[in-house]
Amino acid sequence: MAKVFDKFVDGLNKGVATISANSKAMAEKSQVKVAIKNLEAEHKELSKLLGMKIYEMYTETGAIVADECVINFVSEISKRLTGIAEKQKVLKQIEEEVSLITGAKSVSAQTGALCSCGQPAPAGSKFCAKCGSVL
Repeated sequence: MAKVFDKFVDGLNKGVATISANSKAMAEKSQVKVAIKNLEAEHKELSKLLGMKIYEMYTETGAIVADECVINFVSEISKRLTGIAEKQKVLKQIEEEVSLITGAKSVSAQTGALCSCGQPAPAGSKFCAKCGSVL
């Protein structure tokens, strides 16, 4: 009888740990996803502004010059892309931590690979479905 009770307690403890880990991970993942969306929106807006700046430069002078303003735009866009990549790594780490706690298969084991842009790729894929990079 004691063995049955011990198995029940072990199962209950594992269930509580799984629910706790998943709840915490959902909150963390939600925060990271919001940060990614904000960085993507900033990237998109900066890219539009850079395009407008280059268009104005070309229509006014007939040439495109990489002046300080253009260089600053490019630098800020690069910072956003770096931030997005870092946040995607954090998201993957959260998913891997949850899989270790819950005993689920990891994201990389399910998909086979993770592109540098953060997109999971099915096992055997040669190209990323999101950005087209070679895997």
